[in-house]
Amino acid sequence: MYVQQSFHQPTHSHNAADATPEEGNAGASDSLEDAVRDEQEYARERLREELKREPTEDEINEWLRQQTEGY
Repeated sequence: MYVQQSFHQPTHSHNAADATPEEGNAGASDSLEDAVRDEQEYARERLREELKREPTEDEINEWLRQQTEGY
């Protein structure tokens, strides 16, 4: 079966150079925000198990700082 390829220009540009800064970085910032949320949730779960209670935001931030300090 032969599939014809079209070489027409797209009607809507997905080029990052044509996008506003908000549009061009939307995927990157979303994935970065997702990574931060995932990291904080992981830290919260670890501390919850260790402390046998819900950790405070300060405890979570301190735990994350300690984990990344060696890098």
